[in-house]
Amino acid sequence: MVIHYLASQDTVACGRTGSSLNRSPEIAQVSCKLCLRSVEKSASEPVRKTPSLAELRAAAKAEKTAAAQAAKAVVTLSPRAEWQQRLAQLPGRNRLPRGSRRQVFI
Repeated sequence: MVIHYLASQDTVACGRTGSSLNRSPEIAQVSCKLCLRSVEKSASEPVRKTPSLAELRAAAKAEKTAAAQAAKAVVTLSPRAEWQQRLAQLPGRNRLPRGSRRQVFI
């Protein structure tokens, strides 16, 4: 005869249900292997839970909004102004000219 561990008034540790289950709150009387394993797991260190997909998405969204707010705090430049700023940061004058005519040879 199998005796299950009584986790609470309504539930057995292994998850089985039924009114005809023999159950006991004393671990010494338990013979169900699943109940014994679940008691051992709950007595050992808590299991590390990996974050759910919803939690990962929420964290990514929060990070994205924080980055967007930080980017808005910086003065927003037009693409042309950003390019001119990037060219100005290059060392020396050894970059291609930005004329309206087509270059024959580089």
